[in-house]
Formats: sequence, structure tokens, C-alpha cells
Amino acid sequence: MMKKSLATAVALLVSTSALISTSAMAANSVQQTVDAPAQNINQVLEMTDTQTRIQQLSYMAQDQNQSVENRTGALQELASYPSQNALVAVARGLKDQNPEVREAAAIGSEPYQLEHRWALISPLLKDSDTMVRHTATSNLVRDFNALDDEQKAQIEPPVTELISFLETQESEKYQLLFADVLRWHNDWDKAETVYLELINTHPKEAQVWLSYADNFRAQNKDKQAVEVLDRGLESVPNNAALHYSKSLTLVRLEDKTAAAKEIEVAAKLAKDNSYYWYLNGVLQEELDIDKSTKSFEKAYLISGSPEQLYAVCDIYVRYGNEKTDDCLGELGKVAPDYVIEQLKEKRVAPSS
Repeated sequence: MMKKSLATAVALLVSTSALISTSAMAANSVQQTVDAPAQNINQVLEMTDTQTRIQQLSYMAQDQNQSVENRTGALQELASYPSQNALVAVARGLKDQNPEVREAAAIGSEPYQLEHRWALISPLLKDSDTMVRHTATSNLVRDFNALDDEQKAQIEPPVTELISFLETQESEKYQLLFADVLRWHNDWDKAETVYLELINTHPKEAQVWLSYADNFRAQNKDKQAVEVLDRGLESVPNNAALHYSKSLTLVRLEDKTAAAKEIEVAAKLAKDNSYYWYLNGVLQEELDIDKSTKSFEKAYLISGSPEQLYAVCDIYVRYGNEKTDDCLGELGKVAPDYVIEQLKEKRVAPSS
């Protein structure tokens, strides 16, 4: 099995409210330090430095002087860059007066843990705007089986409304979402019928293959899921998300070597996806500690998030890295003392 996820590390570091509070401070800092804010979303997307891109996107999403198109584009792009700055931009966007901004913020919240997303998004399940309700519902229903009974009861009416809407839509986008909602709601046979039709009509769409594979995964049919992903890679080669999904499926099949190979390919293809680089660090540890360490470092350099700094310090202390003290000092600025002490208890002598 994979090591304890970074979600656990986050829980050690900050609560939901503290995370949002910290994010607010980070975003305020961004607003103070962005000397030359971009004028449109395309300028931001052309930026090669990941941290600068995240800062600019977060700033643009919150700038009331920007056009709705720029703000919604920035919020949606932030889904690819989970970070403190991105989180506060999303949290503020969810409360915006403009329904298009609220909807985009719901999309931008996708990378975060369910507990945070539920707290932020569940009020939108009763939003006055139909599309905002639908987007909020589709965001939360994907974790249907992780919801408690009270949450399931709360989400059932908007799920019924969403399914009724989607089954009347003919576009590929809506048909794929229709199948996904059925899958998340455990209606796997109905979902498969829609996925198969989409594969016949849109074989070059990676997301169709990803979702179809997930329909097997949801039923614990991981071998069939790998077969679907391999077919998908034949149709859509060099797709980072397909390699990532295959890696996770191989982990469940306990083929860690093959899983490590797939996640490394995914990380290199995606380049700026900090989570892929983090997972690469996790899976490479048993195979190549140097490659693992560099992956954790890259993940932190991309995101700047405290949970990924924790991962860097954790591998440093366990393998005697010469930069351990510097890392712990930096982590100590954002983490409680007991977290630092727990890491120090794992410490081994520096490698020669």
C-alpha cells in the first residue's frame, strides 16, 4: 500500500479554518507583491514560472476590476495548482455575487480534500442559480460514498435534479458528466452504457477513457481498469492523466515497480503538477532514494504548500540529508512544535 497521504500531514499542520486563514494571509501577501498584474488570462497562461503563474492567477481571480471572463478563467485554471493562494481565491469566489464566478470557483475547488470542499461548497447546493447548483452538486457527488448519512440526505435532491437535466443533453461534455454522475452515485451499469457510446464516438478524448476505467475501479475491478487505460493510451498517447490513473491502479494491484514507472512518466509529462511529483516521490522511495528526494523537492518548489514542505523534511530526516536542519527551520515557521519534534524523533545521522 502507499504511504500515509499528505492529507494526513495537512491534518497535523492545520485545521480547515486555519488553512483558509493562512491562505488569506498568503493571498493578501500576493496582492501586495504582484507589481505588474497581468491584464488578461492568456498572459498568465504564457508565464513559464509556476509560482508566478499561481500568484497571478490567484490575484486575477480576486481582482474585482478584472472582467468576468478573466476571473472565471483564472479560478478554473487554479484547479491545476492546489496551493494556499489558490484556496483563498476559490473561497472568496464561492461567495461572489456573480453566479459565473461562483460556478468557476466550485470548479477551482476540485483538488482539495472532501472535508474542506464540503464546508466551502455545500451552501451552493441551494444556490439561486441553476448552473451553480449543478456544478456544486457534480463536485461533491463524486465523493458520494465518503459522505455521512446526513450529507447524503442533503445532496440527494440536487443529484436527482442534476441527473434529470443531464439525461436530456446531447453534447459530449454533458453526456460524459451524465455517465460520471451515475458512476459516482453507484449506478455503474447505466454509466457503462453511456461510456461505451462515448468511446465509440470520441475515442481521442482522454477523459472518456479515464472515467470508463474509474467505473471499473469503483467496482474493485482493477485489472479491467488497467486494460481500459492501456486502450486509452493507444488512442491518446503521452497523456499525463492516463499514466497517473494507471499508476494508482497498479498500486492497488500491488505492482509498485510498474506503478512508479507510470507516475514518473505522468509527472514529467505534466511538468507543473505538484501532486504528481509528490506521488512520484512516494513511489520512488523504495527504488531510488535520490529520485524520490528530488521529486518531493520539486513538488514543494511548485506548490509552496506546507504539507509538501513536510514531505521534504520527512524524507530528509529519515535519510540523513545534509539540508535537514534548514528544512525543519522553514517548516517550523508554519507547523506546531510537536510536528517538528515528531520529525526529529525519526532523525538518522547525516549520510557521508
